[in-house]
Amino acid sequence: MVTGLRQEFDLQTRSAYTTVKCEIGLKVDGRELPNMEVLGGALEEAIAVIREKVQESYKKVPERTGV
Repeated sequence: MVTGLRQEFDLQTRSAYTTVKCEIGLKVDGRELPNMEVLGGALEEAIAVIREKVQESYKKVPERTGV
């Protein structure tokens, strides 16, 4: 058996006015699959971590080189 979830959302980068479109999917294949409540919660947590990491990466502007 296979089950899966997919979520699309806008991901904020530098500010509320700079976003990118994201799509994140989760696919589970096996005999004993977790229920959708468990998978949905896991996907929401993963999205929260990804949002945090992306926004954190934009806090420090990389130094420009004279090239």
